[in-house]
Amino acid sequence: MSDTIAETTVEVLGKTYQIKCAESQMASLQKASRYLDEKMRYFRQQGIIKFEKVAVIAALNVVHQLLTQESQKEMHLQIINQRLHDLKDKVEAALSIE
Repeated sequence: MSDTIAETTVEVLGKTYQIKCAESQMASLQKASRYLDEKMRYFRQQGIIKFEKVAVIAALNVVHQLLTQESQKEMHLQIINQRLHDLKDKVEAALSIE
């Protein structure tokens, strides 16, 4: 199953970029560009002037958020798996009593 590649325009911190992506990913790309724009504007308002520095700090901030969420997700999955294992053990113990 192939997805048609299309071109779209995104604007980040007043600069316009032509981006090619799968049509099915276009809405996600637009959402991501708006999020990045918000982050970059926040750091610009904090007094960081150079575009490159704003971009790097915003990127580091976004990546840090992503890695933190991934770590939390992994921890939650481990807890769920342990609970499922414990529940399975209880069910098997209850069935073996009969």
